[in-house]
Amino acid sequence: MIVRNLFLLASLMISLATVHAAHTEAQLFLSAEVARPGDTVWAGVQLKMEPGWHTYWKNPGAAGQATEIKWQLPPGIRAGDIAWPLPEKFPPADITTYGYENEVVLLVPLTLETNVPAGPLNLSAKVSWLECNESCIPASAVVEAALKVGSETNKSADAAMIESWRSKVPEFATNGYASSWWDKSASGDTRPLIIEWSEFPNGQIPVSEERLPTDQADFYPDASDQFEIQAATENILSDPLNFRIRKLVKKFSGDWPKEISGVIFMKSGGAWSTFAIK
Repeated sequence: MIVRNLFLLASLMISLATVHAAHTEAQLFLSAEVARPGDTVWAGVQLKMEPGWHTYWKNPGAAGQATEIKWQLPPGIRAGDIAWPLPEKFPPADITTYGYENEVVLLVPLTLETNVPAGPLNLSAKVSWLECNESCIPASAVVEAALKVGSETNKSADAAMIESWRSKVPEFATNGYASSWWDKSASGDTRPLIIEWSEFPNGQIPVSEERLPTDQADFYPDASDQFEIQAATENILSDPLNFRIRKLVKKFSGDWPKEISGVIFMKSGGAWSTFAIK
């Protein structure tokens, strides 16, 4: 009975923390105040954290939990997947995680069906996140915004802000060449992996090209239930717009992966470039 009461007390404390002790404020913004049937409107779920607190990316890393958005939408509106801005890499002494400090806007495309009726609509979503400082607290909030369906499209006052956050979402590279291969045989459940990127085939840079060397490069992996690409990065080659890094893969189950995906970012001459690869 004592154990059960302690469990109930712990559950109550977590529940109260979720509702009342959040150190993060959530709001919902839309890129349009009026939209036509068939339009796609961008929704921005803004999370503003108190100083010292952070929330997590879609792959939280060695600890943490990704933010979730559960929509409650009227008939005729469909929500797409979350578009995640590039996160920060938090490297405490023992674990590394990926997430956001201060503020982030998670972006979701909302598509209006062609037969959605004209008139005002209320859009809402339950947002759940894990916020951490020296300790971690689960928190959630219901966010709402109004959208009118009409005969024309009118941008909202928040359209520019949403567009600025869309520019921080890594897009798939259309120019350049990414490849990866196993560096060595497995040692137990870990195995080193090489990831290479070049703007030119086979890393061959034309003589006519004058490029600054890559000062820093890293790879933020997407999450997987079967394996983990660990956070530590070893730079083993850095030429102009051509780099090669080594990461350690830890396998949880199944075969060794034959495909990886995530975000590459590199710094050349003080300028950062980020893009998604698969």
